[in-house]
Amino acid sequence: MSEGKNQAQRELWNTFAGERWTRRQVDIDAMLGGFTQALMRASGLEGSAPQTVLDVGCGSGETSLMIADLGHKVIGVDISTSLLALAQKRAGDRANIRFLEADASDAVFGEEFDLLISRFGVMFFDDPTAAFAHMVQQVKPGGRVVFVCWRPPAENEWVTMPMQVLVSVTEPPPPPPPDAPSPFAFANPERTRAILEAAGLTDVQFTAVDASMSMGSGKGAIKAADFVMEVGPAALPIAQLPPETIAMVREKMESAILPLLKDGYLSLGGAIWVVEARKP
Repeated sequence: MSEGKNQAQRELWNTFAGERWTRRQVDIDAMLGGFTQALMRASGLEGSAPQTVLDVGCGSGETSLMIADLGHKVIGVDISTSLLALAQKRAGDRANIRFLEADASDAVFGEEFDLLISRFGVMFFDDPTAAFAHMVQQVKPGGRVVFVCWRPPAENEWVTMPMQVLVSVTEPPPPPPPDAPSPFAFANPERTRAILEAAGLTDVQFTAVDASMSMGSGKGAIKAADFVMEVGPAALPIAQLPPETIAMVREKMESAILPLLKDGYLSLGGAIWVVEARKP
């Protein structure tokens, strides 16, 4: 990989984000459960003949394990050392799965894939058109690409609620440029369609899916605040604040969460695209 390419994401997922997502794996997989199921339904893997699958941005392995347990061969690729170590531990002695620490935008896997799949792992490339063009080269003719990505932040309560609290205490973080790598880089379907078609894909389809997202497994406003201040777009801006400001954010976060609790637990709305495409 050329020096500096996707380097900001490599650093983020091997420090701040990687540490938190590794530690919070069980809660994060539960949080994303509704969207994971939507991705797996769109994949068409259940009940199909054995396929060879590339799982891009596989993280701690949730989707890769599901694919393997359906009888398919899967390679999970990610740039986070800690998340991949956890994925490998979770995989145990499964023979039809392997994990690779690499940048999917230029890695060569020595396989031809029936399916490229991703759960929120394809929005972070510095040059997404080039990244998809490279990945699609390794998909068989007639093969498919299926991934989930976030719709705009304003449609995602799990983003807007913590950010509203944050900006009530301090200046909002500057938004990234519209085309910059970020969780919401593919929120605009017109832009995403252009990227996929430029990479040689056809039959591009978008399906909107909404689901409730559990904000951690801890009961009460304190535990829920712990989670929303550690996971999501507000987490890094909060962590960069001085301790006294973080304490103010926490107090306001707990107050905002309290009336939203149901049976002691917090769930917030999430909104995604399920994106499907085909290689001619």
